[in-house]
Amino acid sequence: MREMATSRSYECSASYDDPDTLTKMRVAVINLAAVVTGMFLRTLILCLVAAGPVTAHPHVFVDESVGFDVQNGSLVSLRIVWLYDAFTTLVMYDQLGLDENGDGILDASDMEKIVIGETDWEPGYEGDTYLFAGSRKVELGRPRNAAAQVVDGRAEVTFDLPLAKPLPMAGETATLKAYAPDYYYAYTVQEVLQAGENCTAEIQHFEVGALSQKLQDELALLGTDEMPDDPDIGANFAEQVHLRCQ
Repeated sequence: MREMATSRSYECSASYDDPDTLTKMRVAVINLAAVVTGMFLRTLILCLVAAGPVTAHPHVFVDESVGFDVQNGSLVSLRIVWLYDAFTTLVMYDQLGLDENGDGILDASDMEKIVIGETDWEPGYEGDTYLFAGSRKVELGRPRNAAAQVVDGRAEVTFDLPLAKPLPMAGETATLKAYAPDYYYAYTVQEVLQAGENCTAEIQHFEVGALSQKLQDELALLGTDEMPDDPDIGANFAEQVHLRCQ
């Protein structure tokens, strides 16, 4: 899923210029998901994907929870939880080949497909997760201990992200930033799972200002296959969590 599939088994030529109409159709498919399964549902999903953007960027919306594993005064790992929006969850059915038998039930093999699709990252991809000690970027490893489940019709992925080496935190502050450089994904940090002994964590949500609103308006005009000129434009919309330790 993190690398969007380009081939499709089924095509839909529908095209809608009215964003309200397309939004209503997407909501209708989400409601149908509870009762419709298999090929018919996948065809509906592909029709909506092909019908065009409601907004070009972002495409995917993620509620995120984070945790900090502090051991012996040093930060050693992050705990990341991504809870995807309902429509993106439906798109996963097609792009990850979920529910192949069409019974409407996602089994352990489906969960494994989600885990692989979301945590088997290509070299150089940083998982839209960036950690800083002051102005210094902290090197992170690759996902470990990953698991997936479906929560109220939404796919959820959980994993640990170890630091390349422990980061001493006594009297220090570290900042986690969650954002997609191309703003394809939009993250909202909802909860801090744990901060560690003698540490506190504070969520700093992205706030819309004059500059960010202008950027959002420009991004909304891009086509689904167009990318922003600025390869790190998503940093303007980053959610941040500040970890402070005594």
